[in-house]
Amino acid sequence: MKTALSFAVLAFWISAWFPTSLDRWAVVFAACCFLGLITALLFQRPLEKHLWVAKILRLLAGFVLIGGGLFAFLAGAVGTSAEGSITLFFVIGLAGYLYMLSVFLTRRQTAGRCLGLGPGSLVLCLLGSWSWASALSMQAHRGAFGDSKSACIIVPDGLYYDTELTSLWDMRLAEILSNRTGPTGTVILNYHAVLVVPKEEQTEIYNWSKRWMRFEALDLKRNPYLPTDCP
Repeated sequence: MKTALSFAVLAFWISAWFPTSLDRWAVVFAACCFLGLITALLFQRPLEKHLWVAKILRLLAGFVLIGGGLFAFLAGAVGTSAEGSITLFFVIGLAGYLYMLSVFLTRRQTAGRCLGLGPGSLVLCLLGSWSWASALSMQAHRGAFGDSKSACIIVPDGLYYDTELTSLWDMRLAEILSNRTGPTGTVILNYHAVLVVPKEEQTEIYNWSKRWMRFEALDLKRNPYLPTDCP
């Protein structure tokens, strides 16, 4: 049960950020995560008597969390707040994964574990739920401002909005990120994702808010470069 749950949690977390473009780094990293859990499974019994292995993994998780947290802060300060948040999303996930391995190598059950799941697994579950909840919210809001059949959600490719999102897989938290937003928020070259709602009177445009997980109305006069038609 503990083994099956650990692999299920790991797969759920990876599904929350695995890119649609199948980047090589993502494939390698996901494979290493599964390989690490398989290795922990194979050497679980020999290593359970050597608690120093689990302690090193927990110490490494702490270093990743602290160092990655500082890096995420710099990413948000130099770039955008969204970039900092997404960086922190990956940092917390990696730290949670390392902590999950440390728990997996200790077979003793404590009151703080539920069905063999420790804090690391719970963190991965929360991160995965956050990402998929964002996708579900984006899809649900698509028809909240008008006809869902004519409305569309599009993201920028470079400086132009010409990529339409049609599936939940494309709407996950880590996928919707444009790095062309000004660091102060006063100059916006690209929004992360916009909802275009064609209407007879005037087309309405909404910007996707990662923080509140909803679409917020935009002024077309202040954003004349935004598209008014779906691709």
